[in-house]
Amino acid sequence: MYELILTRSAEQDLQRLDDKIRRQIHNRLEWLRVNCDKCSHKALKGNYKGQFKLRSGDYRAIYTYNKQTTAIEVSRIRHRSSVYE
Repeated sequence: MYELILTRSAEQDLQRLDDKIRRQIHNRLEWLRVNCDKCSHKALKGNYKGQFKLRSGDYRAIYTYNKQTTAIEVSRIRHRSSVYE
């Protein structure tokens, strides 16, 4: 099982969301934490090379993961229309 680390900006992004959306994203991140080795990660390109995205409804979480330290670091959580800006 992986450790889930939220950056300061990811925490701020979460705080701005409704409770319902926040719970939805939290559940999805918890699923990723438990199933990180089993799932296929959606790699990003360009400025986000080396990072991955996790879909949760209309929201996206941008993250990296390290198999050696078993850590997932979430750097951003935003609506899909503005997450890559």
